[in-house]
Amino acid sequence: MEKSADESGFRSFYERLQPRAVSVARRLLGDSALAEDTAAEAFARAYARWEKVRQHPNPDAWLLRVVGNIAVDYLRRDSRKPLLGVDPVRTDPSGDAAALRIDLTDAMQHLSGRQQEVIVLRYLIDLPEEEVAAALGMSNGSVKTHLHRATTKLRTRMTPQPTVPAPTTAPAPATSASQNGATDA
Repeated sequence: MEKSADESGFRSFYERLQPRAVSVARRLLGDSALAEDTAAEAFARAYARWEKVRQHPNPDAWLLRVVGNIAVDYLRRDSRKPLLGVDPVRTDPSGDAAALRIDLTDAMQHLSGRQQEVIVLRYLIDLPEEEVAAALGMSNGSVKTHLHRATTKLRTRMTPQPTVPAPTTAPAPATSASQNGATDA
């Protein structure tokens, strides 16, 4: 295929998918500037491999998976940074959303690579199960199995565990001298 046709194909791919790629990244990252950067990085990777990407059974899913992977990698790296100078008391709702994203990212690290991919494509990128299966080269049944196992693990990791109160020390038994009011003086 000649170069101008390749460029034209990529341009239409970009124009059609760019808003959705940014939207997916924004949903994952909660930051518009990072979302734009993430989408741009994903498109740069697609352009570098355009010959293979355009032959992929589902190029849209491929790109959105790359967006999800880049975003999750960023959150994983960012969650390891020390929070110096940050007030631990959260008063604004955006802080709660950020904490939830960090908790989700931490919980996602305990899933297998395939489970992470299935969760990102299905729930974060919002692809139908059939498209997830096509993007990953899996059967629909396998996607459903991975989704079930992954959501069970995530639910377990993200559900607050009841705290058991620490055992209290019982007061020392009273001695007969203290019971009789006697003193050592």
